[in-house]
Amino acid sequence: MTISDQTYEIEKGPPAIDFRTYKENLLVEYRALLDSAEHENELQDFLERHPSLVPGAFTPGNQSGHSPRNNALFSQPKLPGFGGKVPDFLWLSGHSSCDYAALIEIECPTKKLFTNDGQQRAEFSQAYNQIKDWRIWFETSANKQIFFDHYGLSGRYRFSRAFDLHFILIYGRRSEFQDNPSLSIKRNSLMSGRNEELISFDRLMPHDWLESATTVVNKGMAELEVKFVPETFLIHPWDIRYQLEMKGLADAIQGNPRIDASRREFLLRRLVYWREWKERTKDSSPIMKLSDFE
Repeated sequence: MTISDQTYEIEKGPPAIDFRTYKENLLVEYRALLDSAEHENELQDFLERHPSLVPGAFTPGNQSGHSPRNNALFSQPKLPGFGGKVPDFLWLSGHSSCDYAALIEIECPTKKLFTNDGQQRAEFSQAYNQIKDWRIWFETSANKQIFFDHYGLSGRYRFSRAFDLHFILIYGRRSEFQDNPSLSIKRNSLMSGRNEELISFDRLMPHDWLESATTVVNKGMAELEVKFVPETFLIHPWDIRYQLEMKGLADAIQGNPRIDASRREFLLRRLVYWREWKERTKDSSPIMKLSDFE
């Protein structure tokens, strides 16, 4: 790429917090929350504010190396027409031949998997049955098409791509089973369906590839509204084209007090520039470098 090919100019303003520093601080805060939280909503709110902690953003086995669709974590994603509990989170990802929907359920970290005599608890069965209900819902072709339409996955390319599901249940603490080999073996057999994962809260770890992921709410038919922008957020030309289509991006940046004031002012000013760039290049396919960011 030559300079004449480039349609934008990168401006280096006040830097975002270093991800390594963010990660260290976040884990301290997260572990303290795990030890004190009494309700699922406390974890829901925390994970919404820190999407890089939520697993499932990439295809199973990370076959593509691509960021999730819209680089966005969906909070409380609706399954239109479904009468049961909606997932707590959703990631949409994909590679050249398949799209994936990762549906994630979290429970209060105080809940245990087993009774004192090693039997599976009813609370776990109930949580796992929710995942089974989602799988059954997707088995109906009409429901699958409703999902495609609702999340912007329809279109001509849909006919040339497969679609698959990834289910993640975040449940329990490692301390319940890590020093008990028999419980560990039982735990490993609790979820054995295809593309299912049982993950303890202790296993969650911020992923640096998600430093610029936002948390969004789908208002319907892929009308996305940004709920949270993390303090690690960077403007990438590749992502900003899609992020600017979501409502509330500037408001979410403005609303995060952990973004330094000078950094926040820079981001808001640069959003104006990138909106103009997006409009200017809407009828072309501008060349972008993946290494460019502000």
